[in-house]
Amino acid sequence: MGLFDKKECVLCGGKAGLITRYKLSDGSFICGSCRGRMSSNTTGFGNMSVDDARGLITLKESNDDRFQNNFVITREFDLDSSHRMMAVNDETGEFAILKDANPDIFSFDDVQNFFVDLSTRALNEEERKNDSSLTGLLTFLFSDDFRSRFPEIPHCPRGSKITGMYFEIVFGPNPFWAEKIRIDMMPGWLDTETDVEKAYVCANDMYQCFKEYKNGTRVAQSFEQPEEQTRSINTNAIEQVKQLKELLDMGALTQEEFDTKKKELLGL
Repeated sequence: MGLFDKKECVLCGGKAGLITRYKLSDGSFICGSCRGRMSSNTTGFGNMSVDDARGLITLKESNDDRFQNNFVITREFDLDSSHRMMAVNDETGEFAILKDANPDIFSFDDVQNFFVDLSTRALNEEERKNDSSLTGLLTFLFSDDFRSRFPEIPHCPRGSKITGMYFEIVFGPNPFWAEKIRIDMMPGWLDTETDVEKAYVCANDMYQCFKEYKNGTRVAQSFEQPEEQTRSINTNAIEQVKQLKELLDMGALTQEEFDTKKKELLGL
């Protein structure tokens, strides 16, 4: 048996290619397709049993359903409408990084550390002399006002320029077997004051959010809806049930489909 012998996926029985396969703790392999059914943040396959791998696929499926249907966003942190970064459910003390369509839901208790990593490089001679737009940006970045607004976020050293900003979340033990998440805070970034300020404001807001949970100044809490809003929601649900009943009577829905949707709408 050589290195290039065909391997089978222990989960689905399909081919586990040399490039796309993942080796588990017992020496068996899973294919790229089965790995793709897990969280994109999952690591540590070498310490994972076959049952662990199956459990992670099941977890991801239930996570996706929960995010779509039951994750209540009480706060959201965005660069702008095109770049959503993090959603928080303060009712449960959980968060989701919005880089995937169905992001993993983590507890703040899963977080071991968090910090902002600022990438910079030294300016070359031509940039120092001829780049007037860069000069304006650096004047903005080095101002006392700008630096005083974000005392806990790294700042660009003099004689350098920013090349990237990343929010790092390092995990302890967690259900997804995730080691860390690295979030690009300057996607499609241009050298403008507006882009840099957006990144700093969002990164700082996220940093303060994690800090609150880390030091215990914020904990999971119930958010009760005003009575008037609750009444409105109940009325809307009843109207939707009436519409479903009409579809049932027309034969467009089965009784089972009607009962399932009715329970969901009424919270039964």
